Amino acid sequence: MGQRGCAKSTLARSFREILPSLSNDLETKFVEVPLGTTEDRLLGSIDGSRLLADGEWSMLTGLIEQANNGVLYIDEVNLLPDHLVDSILDSAASGQHKIERDGLSKNVVARYILIGSMNPEEGDLRPQFTDRFMHGVSVKDNFSVEERREIVRIRMNFDDDPSSFMEEHQGKLEELREQILQARKHFKNVKITEELRTEVAEKSVSLNLEGVRAELGIIRTARCAAAWRRDVEISENDLEEALIL
Repeated sequence: MGQRGCAKSTLARSFREILPSLSNDLETKFVEVPLGTTEDRLLGSIDGSRLLADGEWSMLTGLIEQANNGVLYIDEVNLLPDHLVDSILDSAASGQHKIERDGLSKNVVARYILIGSMNPEEGDLRPQFTDRFMHGVSVKDNFSVEERREIVRIRMNFDDDPSSFMEEHQGKLEELREQILQARKHFKNVKITEELRTEVAEKSVSLNLEGVRAELGIIRTARCAAAWRRDVEISENDLEEALIL
């Protein structure tokens, strides 16, 4: 969330560069939902050209199904129409997606990381959507003179020679990917104490939170932070970070 020109979309799209693939042969999928997308494009539809050419009924894969085991990214997520929001909420919650189109019925697996970007000045995020995002990251345009100077320098270096720029930073990206892989392996070794569960529950009650999605998000995030450090104990700093997010 942030104002125009804060590189929200750039940051989201860069996420694919550090996501480890599920296998050595497959690149992690990063699927964008464009502004103005149709229900057929999102959910899947009948392949009209094949129907006309061969008389055969078959499905065109929708964006939700394409994002399985990858990332589904929605720019201007607060401007997404209600009927498309409902479809995404269903698949995000269940990890499955049912297609019903012109006599064809199909169940597909749709497990993905959901990312959205938005400018709050252009409208609020719908309440049912807000409840589904585990983290909210605020990007503020409060850079110092030195920071603005370096941002412009780095961007122009990339524009002048993208391939050399990527090659220069490839080592750092590989390190990040390896850190993520190791943290995933270590994740289940992190202990969740009863004291921590109680503390999070008490905090949720004091804030009058609806449901338990926030509590699950807080504990999972704190556990991830500890796994990132290769620690088996969740620290107060981990918990504080999770609460802020």
